[in-house]
Amino acid sequence: MYVVNVTIGTPNQQFLVQLDTQNNGLYIQDKSCSYCNHTFDSSKSSTYKFLSQNTSLVGNNYIIGQDVVNLGLSPNLLPIPNTIIEQDAVPYHADGRLGLGLQQDRGYGYIGNNLPILVNAYNQGVVDQPVYTIYLRKNIQNGDAGVITFGGVDSTNCGSVIAYQSLAKYKNYILAFSGISYGSYANSNPYTTLVDATSDYIAGPPSVIANMAKVAGATSDKNNDFYQVNCDQQLPSFSFTIGGKQYTVDSNQQLGTKNATSNMCEWKFYGYVEDVIWIFGGPFAKSYCQIYDPGNKRLGFALPKGQ
Repeated sequence: MYVVNVTIGTPNQQFLVQLDTQNNGLYIQDKSCSYCNHTFDSSKSSTYKFLSQNTSLVGNNYIIGQDVVNLGLSPNLLPIPNTIIEQDAVPYHADGRLGLGLQQDRGYGYIGNNLPILVNAYNQGVVDQPVYTIYLRKNIQNGDAGVITFGGVDSTNCGSVIAYQSLAKYKNYILAFSGISYGSYANSNPYTTLVDATSDYIAGPPSVIANMAKVAGATSDKNNDFYQVNCDQQLPSFSFTIGGKQYTVDSNQQLGTKNATSNMCEWKFYGYVEDVIWIFGGPFAKSYCQIYDPGNKRLGFALPKGQ
């Protein structure tokens, strides 16, 4: 998982939270969680405001509060006043979860119907644009995964924006695309895809992925969902069209972890559910900077510099 730094309250309490581009809101482990390692103590913050509490859900009690939230680390803090937070009495894989998705009446937690954090920041004049950019490095080592830029396009790591594309569905970052090609396999069918930089794979209909696997020389598990391929195999590029623009995931983005006992590597495609949306995760996110624009409900793409 990808994690980012946030601080909450006055004085700051620092946390490392899981980045989530599909849900909305900031969720944090509260001090009432008896088996959490790192928790938020609202009594130590002079700017904290209690809003409500729920104790009716067994094992998932929560408090809704409001405080100053800083995104990033000093000296590059982005302070956002009046941010709604959910304080949970259950543990997370990290200290909590930062949801940077769209406003919705369902999803993870109980505050997803509040304004997205960057839209809230924009409305208060904190940022010039209610957007954020995710840049992921091709080769991730030692936890050095990439950069997230709050409030604008990352001009340091990313080139000019190729295009912005309006969302096909407003509840998530879902785009329409078509014109798949992968070596000798191609089809022109229309599809939709969930674009999620925090996912690790590209997922698609099992029948399509199986045809692509034949071209790649990939072998599947017993459920024909996950595949592996010889690490030295020369793989074709995966291409498709979004809004009249062609995008490509080249071969060096398609290989994952190497098998400990053979020269086989994960193939970063897997069969999801037939006739359901695709998921464009890590291989696509490492190929293109992704500009998430919750205010205008659209996505933009740019080539990382040096490509």
